[in-house]
Amino acid sequence: MSALLEGPLLRSVLRVGLPAALFQILIFANNFVDYQWVQVLGPEAAAGQTAGWTILWTLFSVAQIFSIGITAIVARRTGEGEAAAATHAARHGLRGALLASLVVGGGGWFLVPLLIEGNAASPAAAAHTLDYLRTACVGAPLIFLFHGCEGIFKGRGDMRRPLYAVAGAVGLNLLLDPLLIHVAGLEVLGAALATVIAFGVTGSVLLLLACRRTWVTIGGAGFDVALVRRVVRIGTPVSLHGIVFSFVYIFIVAETNRAGGDAATAALGFGLRFEGFAYMVSVGFCSAAAALVGQNLGAGNVRRARDAAWTAVRVAAWVSGIWGLLLLLLPQSVVAWMSPGAATAAYAVDYFEIVAMSLAFTAVEIVLEGAFSGAGDTIPPMVLGLPLTIARIPLAMLLSRGVGWGVAGVFWALTITSVLRGLAFAFWFARGRWVRGVA
Repeated sequence: MSALLEGPLLRSVLRVGLPAALFQILIFANNFVDYQWVQVLGPEAAAGQTAGWTILWTLFSVAQIFSIGITAIVARRTGEGEAAAATHAARHGLRGALLASLVVGGGGWFLVPLLIEGNAASPAAAAHTLDYLRTACVGAPLIFLFHGCEGIFKGRGDMRRPLYAVAGAVGLNLLLDPLLIHVAGLEVLGAALATVIAFGVTGSVLLLLACRRTWVTIGGAGFDVALVRRVVRIGTPVSLHGIVFSFVYIFIVAETNRAGGDAATAALGFGLRFEGFAYMVSVGFCSAAAALVGQNLGAGNVRRARDAAWTAVRVAAWVSGIWGLLLLLLPQSVVAWMSPGAATAAYAVDYFEIVAMSLAFTAVEIVLEGAFSGAGDTIPPMVLGLPLTIARIPLAMLLSRGVGWGVAGVFWALTITSVLRGLAFAFWFARGRWVRGVA
């Protein structure tokens, strides 16, 4: 019997949540290190990489279709005791992910210039964004491989081995960044290349580990269209929200740049990366919620599934709330530690003082999104999240231009919508209709 189906609930949540949180923090550290090496090239390079990263979320969101769907189905089959069916789902879900990566990466190569045209960055920053994103498009199969394998391990409730794998990849990135960005002179393109290599190494190691445990097999022919369709059906609603979220951030970056220039855009990237600690902890406990809800529903234990979700929410909300409090009380100390330019530092302090109070609500949303995904009931996160995410655009314009708050108005739009999304997710999950998921 899976260790997630019995024993103290908090221990089960921490068993998956802690290594998953560390896993996500290391992935985030990979980008943070990229940013630190890039920002010494100047605000144009930092702004270009920030804009590229926000657009790159779209690619990650499409890859999450397969990660979410694979997690839900593998977790449910594992809870039912159907190990062969779980392996079958992992194998064909991964094949679907790699096929999709070729389509997305190839299409993205040609769409990237159009996406950049909608960004108000300077021509120099836009050139850096183009380099960053086209490199990511070439590496799309490696990014999709990583997310698909991550879904397999999450569904099985094992995040320790992925943690070890990603630690090695981040170490590799630490070596590659200065070499590719500065020594080789590739600048922002070098940062993107280092990220792609890190994802490729991590995904390959995870695939090897999964094969050794027979959680997936790569041999044999065939393509289970029905299974892949089920994976896509489960993963698409949450992923669609992520895609819209990514596109909305293109406008958020543009509005930030309009109000404050490249320095404000660089500060937005700076703020997102520090906020990212709480975000990644929440994503880790999102993984715990998905695994525990999926496996316990498969075993017919609805009460334990429900209690596990709320336990994961409480842990993530406390951690995120404390982190937000630190950013709120010590924004200047945090900014001084990283030593950005004076203009960027001023905007970054504003970001922390405004956004910090919303981090606990963001944790509620993220963890419950994992609980919905583990149940295979992924329509509610899309229905709840999309309107409030899209509302960020007119709200940011209203507060920035209409009210006259400038860059601070954009930051307030992010905070207000984050609080409302967290409250909406908590209300809907409490209704309990997620127990009839389709995984």
